[in-house]
Amino acid sequence: MLPPNDPTRSASAPDGHQAATVRLSLSEINALCFKAARGAGLGWGEAEEAGWAAAWLSRAGLSGPKIILEWLADAATLARPAPSPGRWAARAHAHCPLRTGAALADFAGLPEGPGDGALIVERVAHPLVTLPFVARATGRLDLGLSIGWADFEVLLDAAGRMSAFAMPERDHREATVITIAPKHDPAPPGATRHEAATVTAVALGDWQALDALALRITVPPSPQSRAGAGAAGDDND
Repeated sequence: MLPPNDPTRSASAPDGHQAATVRLSLSEINALCFKAARGAGLGWGEAEEAGWAAAWLSRAGLSGPKIILEWLADAATLARPAPSPGRWAARAHAHCPLRTGAALADFAGLPEGPGDGALIVERVAHPLVTLPFVARATGRLDLGLSIGWADFEVLLDAAGRMSAFAMPERDHREATVITIAPKHDPAPPGATRHEAATVTAVALGDWQALDALALRITVPPSPQSRAGAGAAGDDND
């Protein structure tokens, strides 16, 4: 059995943990999901965004690690967006929500991105993953935005705070059309402020699945690696 502090572990819980959930800090959620995204094949930049998004979703009262885990299961089959004014059309594959979200934030205020008019993005899988990036766009625009899909509409003010007519309890794996539009006024009647209570409890199965992905980028210890650790010479004065 590996020791609890073995460097090949992702260090979010000790081995042998048997509780139904693992309670992590936001920084541990960020680190775990970053490593899991790297293990799933994402590059450094996108993996960093995945870790940040997981922590943002958790801070917003949603199950960030579960949302990221479910998206990672499909990430290899999802496409990058091709931004264009008014509508981002889907091609052969559904849009990746993380790459779509990052592009929404990057193009905020430009003709192709969110801003003064409505923007439709076709066939986005796992749309909850886009929420942190739409919140980032509101800050860049200093403007509230609404994002809607299926029967849900989430309102984000210029500070990224959420109101909603109905918050989805879980993400949509199936691709769906999302619509993003400016909201200059406060949340209309019927929308309730989403009072976020940070969610840091992660289901044990989700933690184990994320940890297994994270281990793909970790080199197991060996006698050779241990023998080569540390300084090669004596640096005592």
